Amino acid sequence: MGNAQMVQLRLRVQFTKEGRARYLSHSEYSRTLMIAARRAGLPLEYAGQKMSRMRVSMSPPLPIGITSGCEFMDFSLTAYVPAAEAQRLLGEALPEGIGVVGARLMGSDARPVGKVIDTAAFTARFPACGCLEGDMARAVKEFLGRESIQYERVQPRRTRIVDIRAGVHILEQQEEGTSPEYGPRLLMALDDGIAGTTKPWEVIEVLAGMVPMPREIWESASVHRTGLFARRGDRLVSPMDLSRRSSPAGRGTTGGKY
Repeated sequence: MGNAQMVQLRLRVQFTKEGRARYLSHSEYSRTLMIAARRAGLPLEYAGQKMSRMRVSMSPPLPIGITSGCEFMDFSLTAYVPAAEAQRLLGEALPEGIGVVGARLMGSDARPVGKVIDTAAFTARFPACGCLEGDMARAVKEFLGRESIQYERVQPRRTRIVDIRAGVHILEQQEEGTSPEYGPRLLMALDDGIAGTTKPWEVIEVLAGMVPMPREIWESASVHRTGLFARRGDRLVSPMDLSRRSSPAGRGTTGGKY
């Protein structure tokens, strides 16, 4: 018994990021989740001689200001705790603007969530601006019809030209009509994670230039991350369904539904 290896336990949790929490940076948000896990009393595993670093894995960073219903974090555990109980305890420990959607104990063969996600789905709702749905539909068609779209990506340490067309897998205007308050609504599925990253604001800026739409209008669009997935052939699978110990199809595989 002394030589038996301890089976690693990994708790995968899906969180939301709403309200004022959407202004937290990626590091601030992940730190908030880890603090909540400690407050919840979960049997967390730490690394380092002084047990100072919690063993976690996080989904790809979300741009500041964007809301989400599908942020993920894996917690490595030292002891068993029912997923439903962990979900309840975390929900009670989290601050306003962050909630728990679901939790699942993953098999020991499951890869960390940060190493499996490659696709993100977003919706973008534009304010009413005199831009007709037909204008946006035309811009979407033009975007999809191009083989390459060069974009100048400005970063703190460098500026480079990237082709964002290759990272856009789905781009469509949803069939909701305009209203006095809102303009067109878009659905996007983009590279995000191990395959690279195409940012929703980059796609929005390019489309706005095709419409055309004033910067002050498109910058005030409401953007929400609706899903994070791993591509498996022609399917998009939720990180909650990736353990090989059970069939993804039997656990509610998204199958490309956003």
